Amino acid sequence: MNVKQISSLAILISSFLILSSAHLKAQDYGLKTGLVISTVNGQGNTNLKPGAQLGVYKNFGATEKLFVQMEALVTQKGSWNWDSENVNNINLYYFDFAIMFGILLDEKFTINLGIQPSIFLGGSYHYSVDDQKIKENLGGTVSAMDYATLFGLEYDLSDDFTIGGRFNYSFVPLQSYDNIFADNGELPYSMVVQLYGKVKMDKLLNIIKK
Repeated sequence: MNVKQISSLAILISSFLILSSAHLKAQDYGLKTGLVISTVNGQGNTNLKPGAQLGVYKNFGATEKLFVQMEALVTQKGSWNWDSENVNNINLYYFDFAIMFGILLDEKFTINLGIQPSIFLGGSYHYSVDDQKIKENLGGTVSAMDYATLFGLEYDLSDDFTIGGRFNYSFVPLQSYDNIFADNGELPYSMVVQLYGKVKMDKLLNIIKK
């Protein structure tokens, strides 16, 4: 990461910690982890890449039906074509800072709507030329920042455990028209589906202590 990326990352983390500490006792917070399925447009509909996601979340109450949720996450993204002879695989790593509204539909279901700024941490591009496999570092060739809309649905299994699904669509291209990801010159945008679980921190600590 360059100085600009490190500074942006520090600002996002600091903001999250400051806001969290102000409401720590009154609001719920905890761990979020899950499976990520992603692709980059221009790579084909079947080029889905599995990945992992790990981070923390924090809820800030507003009304009985509406609240603000913030997340700080490290996420694997990209695109794989699953062809060992004609490799075309994109591996991307991001620090995601999601900010969203949570709208309670009833006691169990919540809709999430928001935006997700992300900082590019690093990545690699694996491809084939004349039957020769090449690996290229993507540092400096992919946009330092990504911004995505998000829409999701969560279900509370209990007071401490939540499962959810979410869709993210970036509105900032990974590269310009002169990109290396797509032969047709189509602007490459990242698309991500998340399947995840959340556990409140006090419950997690109790489980660890046992």
